Amino acid sequence: MDGFLPAQSEPLVLERESSGLISLQKLQRRHRLLANDRNYQILWLERGVQRLDGEFGKLSIQPNSIVFLYPGRMLCLRFGFEPPGGWILKFSREFFRTQYLNGFAIQHADIFLSGSDLPCIVLSPKIGERINSLAEMINEVMQSAIPNKELAASSLLSTILVYCDSKCNIRVKHTSNTHYLDIVSRFKQLVALHLTTTHRVAHYAEMMHVTPKYLNQVVKEVMGVTAKHVIMEQLLFKASRELKFSNQSVKEIAFRLGFSEPEHFSNFFKSQVGCSPSVYQLG
Repeated sequence: MDGFLPAQSEPLVLERESSGLISLQKLQRRHRLLANDRNYQILWLERGVQRLDGEFGKLSIQPNSIVFLYPGRMLCLRFGFEPPGGWILKFSREFFRTQYLNGFAIQHADIFLSGSDLPCIVLSPKIGERINSLAEMINEVMQSAIPNKELAASSLLSTILVYCDSKCNIRVKHTSNTHYLDIVSRFKQLVALHLTTTHRVAHYAEMMHVTPKYLNQVVKEVMGVTAKHVIMEQLLFKASRELKFSNQSVKEIAFRLGFSEPEHFSNFFKSQVGCSPSVYQLG
């Protein structure tokens, strides 16, 4: 069985002032664990991957699948006997929010997706060939010395994103208030950054220069849940990941996640999952 080994790779990289970093890698067996990346990732799994493991559980993979991975997610690839084929496309938050992507549903989908969601589609062989061709063209452009190669690579990647936007199994709640969407997106980013130091809504509201009442109102309007619920959901998400994928003790994980006492962590986890952290860790 494949182990949880960190991916070691030397990606081809190009940079552009307006969109930040884009990189592309051929899928290989060393890409067993994709962890804590700050970039968005599109995994084009042409063949050789049997299953994906993560906080969402276990997902059987069919040939010609595309998986859309948001920043901060952890994913373990389980390879079969067949040599793997496919690509890993990475691009920064800055690129994802450029003018080329205005109006994309997937642009704000990370607001609504929880740790149990993994956007994935299975393509027909014919469409799969087109996606593979686009990836190969990006690779060729990135290694070339042609003028405006950054623009060309971005255009090709945008074509892939257009396809993901129309076909991927993301169900975004549409709202006309983009200001609210930006606030919630910023709130979730801050939670991801500071979750190990504070679990209080008031602290995040202070960082955003708004009142706790207003922050809760906006989150409730956009997501249908309270700001505290978002914090607790992310806390449970990280706790589950650490318990399953790290070698740390329950006590160490409790302190790492910002709990003053391991007992508080155990009570929180049991109230959410129905079993103690130690039992979950062994399961």
